[in-house]
Amino acid sequence: MRGGRTAAAALCLSLLACASPPPALPPAPPAPAVEKTAPKPAPGVPPESLYRFTPSPAEQDFTPGGGIKGVARTSAEAPKPDPTFQEVLRLQRDVVARPSAVDDDRLRLALLLASAGELEEAEKVAAAMKGPGGKLGPYLDLFLRRQLGDHREAAKALALLNEEERKATGFVIERAELCARVRRFRDYTAADSDRVAPGGLALLYVEPRNFAARREGERHALHLKYEWKLFDDRSVEVPVTAWEAADEGQKEDRLTTLGPIREFYQSFKLPLPANLAAGPYRIKVTVTDAVAGKSDRVYVPITVGTVER
Repeated sequence: MRGGRTAAAALCLSLLACASPPPALPPAPPAPAVEKTAPKPAPGVPPESLYRFTPSPAEQDFTPGGGIKGVARTSAEAPKPDPTFQEVLRLQRDVVARPSAVDDDRLRLALLLASAGELEEAEKVAAAMKGPGGKLGPYLDLFLRRQLGDHREAAKALALLNEEERKATGFVIERAELCARVRRFRDYTAADSDRVAPGGLALLYVEPRNFAARREGERHALHLKYEWKLFDDRSVEVPVTAWEAADEGQKEDRLTTLGPIREFYQSFKLPLPANLAAGPYRIKVTVTDAVAGKSDRVYVPITVGTVER
């Protein structure tokens, strides 16, 4: 009986063990995150576009002509060469031959012909113009007359141009320079520097242009007046007694000639004060055309100081 009880107890323990749930196991650690990386392209193969899909050559639909279906074939056009001078001349001849041709067309053709050396034909085309040909017409006429040997008519054309230029520009001082020596019209030696010693002389060459002349019978009268003033580097006028006390004969020119006067100059020896302080100055030269009632002025810079010999 004792052995039967032992067996029964063991059986009960076995049944209880099967009926109860197994003990809970500890949670497994989380798996490490796998970093997703884009596959690297093979050497020599560009990466795929992120914004559009580019099919591989095997997936493209090629047409029998060698192009891609749905894409129009284009070809680069070679640049057209610039027309030659002779082509331009031929085209301008065609333009002038039309009934609708105007003076501007004839002027262009005459200029092209003159450039090509066809002077006689250029003269015929220029003579067919109804008007003066604008601003270039008189210059073309002067050039053709000079080249064709008609010097008398060329001189008249040049005089007309000079008169028109004089009226358009007006009275001006063409040149005003500090000089070391003055001989005659446009024949002078400019000073090596602008330095002038205190009490020394400032030699100036002054050349007016487009001055008028009053007709007195067969003669022409020229009348110009001059004025000089000295200013320091602060634009303050420095009185010069010798300049202000000069007689009227030194302050003006009255000249009468048989013919028109085209070229004229004047030179001045302006004494500087001996007590003039060293530094930069400007000589203001004013020339007045008394016949036309017009004036012009220029400033000639000088530096007062020790002059090297």
